[in-house]
Amino acid sequence: MVTLERTRKDAPWAWLKAGFADMMSAPVISIGYGAAFTLAGVLITVGLWSIGQAAMTPVLAGGFALVAPAFAVGIYRINQVREEGKTPGLLDFWSLPAGRIGQLALLSVLLLVFFLTWARLAQFLYAAFTVGNSMPAGEFTQFLFTDPAGLTLLVVGTAIGAVLAFVTFAVSALAFPMLTDQDVDAVTAVVASVKAVLQQPFTMLTWAWLIAFFVAVGSALFFVGLALAFPWLAHASWRAYRDFDPKPEPSASAVRG
Repeated sequence: MVTLERTRKDAPWAWLKAGFADMMSAPVISIGYGAAFTLAGVLITVGLWSIGQAAMTPVLAGGFALVAPAFAVGIYRINQVREEGKTPGLLDFWSLPAGRIGQLALLSVLLLVFFLTWARLAQFLYAAFTVGNSMPAGEFTQFLFTDPAGLTLLVVGTAIGAVLAFVTFAVSALAFPMLTDQDVDAVTAVVASVKAVLQQPFTMLTWAWLIAFFVAVGSALFFVGLALAFPWLAHASWRAYRDFDPKPEPSASAVRG
């Protein structure tokens, strides 16, 4: 259904290097996207704290990895427009054909489902391990690292979040750049992404680990680090897509024709 090129096992490091150069080639737009995404995260975090739901902040941080690919399309367009020899603009996303925007929206809905599933599971785990008690941020942090129930919540929540994050990575790592660049349907793009993980697991697991590391560091800096990490990783993801160079195989009817 989709063919992929072979990549080097150390390719993720090259993607990061090239992605950083791409970000610096259009720093205002790239970092502007990152700053906007970061500001949204900060505002949501402040809102959670103001209503006494600071304990949900880690859920927000974990959810970043689940929805970030959908918000990176504008950055993929920077690379695409530059490859066409043009100067990228802030609103280039809307110049995509309507069909591609529709397929991107369809895949974005899938990521939203993953995020809502994660949020609901996190609420369930919080209620189960804290017996429904609402805690301020300091007390909740102490609970997580000193109470046996808190440690269990931390381990179980991290494990579930990691599984959801990896599933999201597997279906979206190449899918969003491919839908931005090619006239294919969302299913074909997802197949290409999952196939890359299955056929070249070492390379893709390394890439997944690097993404998780950058997201964790950015989140630890109260999301401020994400203003740089987000566009950097998005540009690098475009480089990964170009390296794999997914191509849909022609259908049997097309071949006969």
